[in-house]
Amino acid sequence: MNSIGSTVDGEAMVAIDANRMNAYLEITAPVGDGKPCSKEKALQALTDSRVVFGINEVLVNKALQKHNWGQTVLVATGKEPQHGLHAQIIYHFDLPQQKNSPKIDETGNANYKDLGLIHNVRTGELLAEKVPGSQGVPGMDVTGVPLVARKGKDLKLAGGKNTVVDPTGCYLFAQTDGHVSMISNRVEVSPIFDVRGDVDYSTGDIDFIGAVRIMGNVMTGFKVKAGGDIEIGGSIEGAEVVAEGSILVRGGIGGGLKGFVKAGGNITARFVENARLEAGMSVYVKDAIIQSQVKAGGMVKVTDKKAIIVGGVIQAGREVESKVLGSQLATQTVVEVGINPHYRDEYQQITKDCREKRRTLGNINQNLKPYQHQINNPEQLSNKQKQILMRLLDVYRTLRQEIDEMEQRMEFLEDEFEGSENAMVKAHDVAYPGVRISIGKLIYIINDPIKYSAFAVERGEVRVVPLR
Repeated sequence: MNSIGSTVDGEAMVAIDANRMNAYLEITAPVGDGKPCSKEKALQALTDSRVVFGINEVLVNKALQKHNWGQTVLVATGKEPQHGLHAQIIYHFDLPQQKNSPKIDETGNANYKDLGLIHNVRTGELLAEKVPGSQGVPGMDVTGVPLVARKGKDLKLAGGKNTVVDPTGCYLFAQTDGHVSMISNRVEVSPIFDVRGDVDYSTGDIDFIGAVRIMGNVMTGFKVKAGGDIEIGGSIEGAEVVAEGSILVRGGIGGGLKGFVKAGGNITARFVENARLEAGMSVYVKDAIIQSQVKAGGMVKVTDKKAIIVGGVIQAGREVESKVLGSQLATQTVVEVGINPHYRDEYQQITKDCREKRRTLGNINQNLKPYQHQINNPEQLSNKQKQILMRLLDVYRTLRQEIDEMEQRMEFLEDEFEGSENAMVKAHDVAYPGVRISIGKLIYIINDPIKYSAFAVERGEVRVVPLR
């Protein structure tokens, strides 16, 4: 304790916390005639205590104020190190945990046939990218000692099958068209999409850029679309199956005409019943085609020992072949060959469209009549009339060009229809009454059973000829 009448100047006492990130000042009051602690003295005290970083002179001034004497005031703060961020991978497709949930439309309804199982990608498409980790920023404590920042952890962008990483190691691209997925923590692209069971509510509809393999059945009401081939281990039951390539069904195709099966190539199945098929090339069936609508650009062949085509409409560009055509009950069965059915449909559509465009062209001609005398003297027309005339002439020219193109296409198709001399229908066992055979534009109706024969065009009519 100071003696009576003693004089003591104000002092600055410094305290530093254990991690040396904060320094505090406590200013003592002068005694007697002692002088208050000056700022220079306070700063020197900090220096003597090795506090050299993060000093806030505003807070030092605060500590020196009389009403703060005797209180501990924070006056210096260190800088914490900013540790580096870890590298991260950004995936440009849904990861497994983000799939298997129905898509919700704008009205809030869930589509349980669209589960988002497939993510189609094209060659060269970006699949994933790595955001590199950062180095971090060092810190410093109040005594000037550097604080090391930890470097962010790096990640390797690892590609799987049919993918490639760019030279920087930061971008992963697809090397083929297909389905992108995560296999054993690696991104892979498969040109074939496998369904290990049925296509039903567990998978939703399938829409894939490449080939599709289905181990089970395609159930009623579902859709499968592929940019390549489709192979189905079971059957198609009233579903829509469309492939740009060929379709192989190891079971049958049925469904009461509810579904539709279309291939750019061939369609092959064990049997077809109450179904609609359309093949750009040929249709091959083992057992039977029953009450179905079948179109093929090439052939329709039923090949088993008891092969039968009965009921429905069968259309093929070149040939229809079976053991039996029709039935003993005289079931109406229509077989048409010699004209590619796709051409036939196209011709009918073009004929309809061309007729409508000619009608429209006639109406425009009527609308142009009031302007015929002014076309060579446009200055006699008002601005509004000129605009109407220009629009009519533009539409007229466009329609005229479209009609010319349609007529050229119709001429081509009509020439194709004439090339039916090599088309043929074969019944290796019997063709029953009720079967109507059309070859090109010629028709042959079977009234009595005809065995072991073929039907072809000879001398301008359909004739029964020996099998060959």
